[in-house]
Amino acid sequence: MQGTLSTGALLREVARLHVQLQRRCVTDCAGTTVTQCTVLTELGRSDPLTLAALSRRIGFDKSWTSRAVEHLVQEGLVEKVGSIEDRRTVQLSLTSAGEARLADLNQTLNALAEHAFESIPVEHHAMVRASLELLHQALLTLTQEATASTEGVTACACDEPQ
Repeated sequence: MQGTLSTGALLREVARLHVQLQRRCVTDCAGTTVTQCTVLTELGRSDPLTLAALSRRIGFDKSWTSRAVEHLVQEGLVEKVGSIEDRRTVQLSLTSAGEARLADLNQTLNALAEHAFESIPVEHHAMVRASLELLHQALLTLTQEATASTEGVTACACDEPQ
């Protein structure tokens, strides 16, 4: 990459590099596939979920998510519990072993972030942290707005006039 990156390109590049490092760390250090990490992390954030809700949240096809969940059920990391209100609905949640695996994953990923932070001069740590908090809030707001929209409006700017 040459020249000065636009804000969008810079954010995408930071996200790409971060995800690339996370995938490597999760596989090498935590013995978990990227898909398993994604499912466990999302269940840890909003446990319990239906398969359909989990699929929407992680952006995977429902059949792909189902296969990933089945592997985690077989490993004893996720459990399926039938709904009392609707017997056709199954809730997915972490088992105690799943919670322990998620704690290990979080520790591995947090250590990666701390290691990256060590490469930034100490006098910039507070600024970077504050910037990340602002970015997090902005992205969270956009996500919530897109989720709450009943008219199919997304946070994408592709329909906005240039």
